[in-house]
Amino acid sequence: MTDIRQTIGASKAGRRFIAQMRYYNAGDFGKLRGFMRSGYYDLVLMQNPVERRLLDLKATRRLYGRLKIDQVETAEDYAIQLILKGEKGGARLRLQLKVNESYPHQVTHYALLPLEDADQDVL
Repeated sequence: MTDIRQTIGASKAGRRFIAQMRYYNAGDFGKLRGFMRSGYYDLVLMQNPVERRLLDLKATRRLYGRLKIDQVETAEDYAIQLILKGEKGGARLRLQLKVNESYPHQVTHYALLPLEDADQDVL
């Protein structure tokens, strides 16, 4: 697990993932709301507002429970793609996250889908 943490932690996108997942896994949707409001690119939020994103993540938490990294598919500086495993039923989900290259604390793309439904696009 140390190699995975180092790989993710070395990526600017990975650090945003770690911060967001800390709130998600703790079930702290109030802090997650603030994280999204301050850390997501405005155009991304116009397409899918924070409240809708929170509803999706709450439903994900009810269905799959907390999530942990199962596999790193790609971990570039500004984009990551991971396979996550849910604590309930062992479901696997694909996460894609990109950050703004000129302002890496700003998420420009976030997708979390069950593996069987996940988009196969490579970042």
